[in-house]
Amino acid sequence: MARPTVPSRRLVVLLAATALALMTIDARGFGPVQSLRRAVFSVTQPVSSGLGWAISPVTDGWNGAVHYDDLEEENARLRQRLAELEGRVEQLPDNQLELEQLLAATELEFIDDTPRVTARVVSDRRTGLERIVELDRGSDDGVEEDMPVVTGEGLVGRVVLVTADRSIIRLITDPRLSVGVVSPASGALGVTSGSGEGEDIVVDIEADSLEAVTTGGTFETSGFDRSRYPGGIPVGRVVVDEERDIRTIEVAADLERLAYLTILLVPEPG
Repeated sequence: MARPTVPSRRLVVLLAATALALMTIDARGFGPVQSLRRAVFSVTQPVSSGLGWAISPVTDGWNGAVHYDDLEEENARLRQRLAELEGRVEQLPDNQLELEQLLAATELEFIDDTPRVTARVVSDRRTGLERIVELDRGSDDGVEEDMPVVTGEGLVGRVVLVTADRSIIRLITDPRLSVGVVSPASGALGVTSGSGEGEDIVVDIEADSLEAVTTGGTFETSGFDRSRYPGGIPVGRVVVDEERDIRTIEVAADLERLAYLTILLVPEPG
């Protein structure tokens, strides 16, 4: 008589139960049980692998559903970070220009140990015939009226109005501003006065020194007693109009692109 067969599904369940029971038995060192465990594992391994493959899509789908909001938040953070980096890349040329302007305002080869403060131009506007340049430094930073304002190229003007955190400067081209100057080459002395926006400044030179001042020569601040301008600050290059016997000075500093300026904290002459 034939032996009844056990249905395959029941056999799988039976083998799984047997494997679980063997896993819970502390039979280390007991050879027969270890051999039986290895035999059962070899039989059930294909079944468990198949079950894992069958349920993995369900598991992945479940994990995706549970962590969907986290993934969305992470993607949003990554998109925001990418936008920030792209913005920084686009700003690189502007940052480079700003750095160059800052260096141009602060690298003063003609001044050694004079106290100073660097200021940013916050407003540069024209009101009628007057140009008003406003800086973001004031009396809280040690700034006072009549202090000279420079860049690395030379003299820009001087402070005419101060509040706690702001100051207004008058440019060297303003007709109301005069500066005592000297020619390093010839020693000729003179006084400059502005000719208006965009114009060279006029220099009134001592009569006995006129012939010594020729086109291409330079002038700088004289630094005489009671002057608020330290000596040696470049003012500009001389241009001689021989027909009218007039000598003017092309300003050394670029007054059309003022971004950062340096205020020299020179005390008022005693």
